[in-house]
Amino acid sequence: MDCRTCMSPVTTRLYADQPAASVIDFMREHHMELVPIVDREDNFVGLLSTGALMRMLLPRSISMMRGIKHASYLRESPQDLQKRMDEIRAKTLAELVSTYAKTVHPEAALADALMAISEKQYIVPVVDDDNKLVGAISYFSIMHAVEAENQKAGNTP
Repeated sequence: MDCRTCMSPVTTRLYADQPAASVIDFMREHHMELVPIVDREDNFVGLLSTGALMRMLLPRSISMMRGIKHASYLRESPQDLQKRMDEIRAKTLAELVSTYAKTVHPEAALADALMAISEKQYIVPVVDDDNKLVGAISYFSIMHAVEAENQKAGNTP
């Protein structure tokens, strides 16, 4: 199978120049933990994850320390956390997005996407030769594609 067979369309475009607040609200409402971000020409820019957002919520004193396992000594108020949340929400997506995402082309073997998924990138953007976002692959889009292919072939379990 190739990536085109298993990709799902990205129906809602999230743009790098958008305020982070609106996209964070979108992710929350749709229970999305990882979303692809594009520029206004539809070029893939990167991914925004709730994991990255959570790391941004860490107090600066902790985020600067490497290898720390516990911070139970730190006492914070809800207002402290809200202040950091407001700072994140005031940024644009371009300021928050991870540009180190692995991508695949539609004609690539599905194994390329599976390798990225197995390395904990649970959404793999599918881009064309011009880096335009044409779809995305996830575990669920793969399951759907396999079921559809088996039904076409008459191999339903």
